[in-house]
Amino acid sequence: MIPIFCPNPHCSHHYDHGGMYRGYWKHVGFYPTLVVGPVRRFACTACGRGFSERTFSIDYYAKRTLDFREIHRAISQSESRSSIARHLGCSSDSVQNRIDRLARNSLALHERLLASIRLSEPLVADGFESFDRSQFFPNQINLLVGKQSQFLYGVTHATIRRKGSMTAAQKRTRARIETRFRPPSNAIEHSFSRLLEIVPSMWAPATMQRLTLWTDEHQAYPRSIERIPTLKLARLAGAFVHRTVSSKGARTVANPLFAVNYYDRELRKDIAAFRRESTCFTRNVANGLARFTLHLVYHNYQKPQRVKAYQTSRKVHAEVAGIDAENIFECFTWLYRMRVFLTKEHLSDANKMIWLKESITPLKKGRDYLPQYAWA
Repeated sequence: MIPIFCPNPHCSHHYDHGGMYRGYWKHVGFYPTLVVGPVRRFACTACGRGFSERTFSIDYYAKRTLDFREIHRAISQSESRSSIARHLGCSSDSVQNRIDRLARNSLALHERLLASIRLSEPLVADGFESFDRSQFFPNQINLLVGKQSQFLYGVTHATIRRKGSMTAAQKRTRARIETRFRPPSNAIEHSFSRLLEIVPSMWAPATMQRLTLWTDEHQAYPRSIERIPTLKLARLAGAFVHRTVSSKGARTVANPLFAVNYYDRELRKDIAAFRRESTCFTRNVANGLARFTLHLVYHNYQKPQRVKAYQTSRKVHAEVAGIDAENIFECFTWLYRMRVFLTKEHLSDANKMIWLKESITPLKKGRDYLPQYAWA
């Protein structure tokens, strides 16, 4: 392996690419490891930082090699973390560690490919409801999906207050819990506005003069749109249109919300934590979003849009949305091998929260652990 940039974020050659770093590093021997044997060491002649081949590997600092492709397949096909651990012969914490690494790579892959998109279809958005830790902490996972392509553009998470009918005992339990943790009343509004922040960067009014967003009749959605200045001005000019439809309508292909309803079904089917009435559920919000990110990559870039026997096209959802197949192939050459650096990626605020594991788990003390190398 030949270094193509300095891993030190404070070095002037950290942002080098291609052959720009040639001549600014030198080989300084090897060091032994029990994991992969001898590993080459290097030094940056500009800043003096020492590093090795493993510095650029997705397995950096790992004490055991696990199959990332198998973990990705299993997470996206409804296997639980403990099931994967039994299959691979390791601890469930080791599996979560690899999920976190692959989630960071998945966020980088999605953002890089998303940067090449110019919207050419209406959008559909809705909230997928589940819960974290217990049913006293329901959540809304907001989804932004292409109406024709069923491509998932973005996702955000919000913990909401338990609603619906409850027994007297359940009401007392909720009141006791809310003395320690109560979600903000406008959590959905804030979360949905973070979701819509990615739209202006993908939409070029010169090539798509009118953009339509379909949602149900949730009252928080119009307020969220008002929080995005670009969309607010476009709405006033008639270039951006927000249309609503009742969420009680039949979930058929004719329903304008079909694309997001379809993805809701895929989530129930493909992610163990979202199966109804099972022992699998999300116990940690940040870990759950990491697993969700793996499914996003599977759905957008690996699963064909149509899998019926009479369908001749095997295009994935991303290709239908307008992403070049060669770009997708190129990203998958490093997804399971290389380590990505936060300082070299351009992430949306929502995806940066997932990367840094900043989402709060109700009643959990302190923030989630993030290794030092994940900040670089």
